[in-house]
Amino acid sequence: MKNTEYKLNDFYQSAVLKSAGLPLLRLEKSQDKYFFFIFDDSSQKAEDIIRKYWNKELQVIARELVESIHELKTRLHMGM
Repeated sequence: MKNTEYKLNDFYQSAVLKSAGLPLLRLEKSQDKYFFFIFDDSSQKAEDIIRKYWNKELQVIARELVESIHELKTRLHMGM
């Protein structure tokens, strides 16, 4: 059985995944002051989205990206 969660601690990559349609399941606080973003990756698309992001091939709606950034910042400050 494949893992259906995708975990990363990079804020902007997380915003990209969220704006590309992957549902954010939760945030997990690490041993230090950082958080991990846990996404539902049952569609197994997260790695492909990140690859396209780094290769400058990914297209997302700008407003959705900005809204994802704002939402993730709010959740980080709330600690959830």
